[in-house]
Amino acid sequence: MNPYLILGVPRTADDRQIRQAFLEAIKSATPDTHPEQFKQVSSAYAAIKDEKQRIRLVLFDLHVPGDSPFDTYLRHARLGARPKPLPFEAMKDHLRSCLKT
Repeated sequence: MNPYLILGVPRTADDRQIRQAFLEAIKSATPDTHPEQFKQVSSAYAAIKDEKQRIRLVLFDLHVPGDSPFDTYLRHARLGARPKPLPFEAMKDHLRSCLKT
C-alpha cells in the first residue's frame, strides 16, 4: 500500500494538500458504504499526516521498492565501486535534499 497513491497526492505535497486529498477521498468512502476503502484511506492518511512519519516513510519506504534514497544508494553501490563514506554533515544535507524532491 502506497499512501501517496491511495490519496492521489505527490510525494512533495504539503500538509494542506494531504489533508485536502484525505477529505475528498473520505467523502466517497464512508464506513457504512465502503468499509474497506475507508480503512485504506484512513491508514494512508495516518501514515503521512505527520511530518516525522513522512520522513520515515521517504527514507525507509517498503511500499515502493527502488524509490527510497536507501534503495538508490544500494543500486549505485551494486553498479560501480563503492562510494566513499560521506561525513555526517554531508549525509544530513544529502538526506534533506532527498526530502525536498
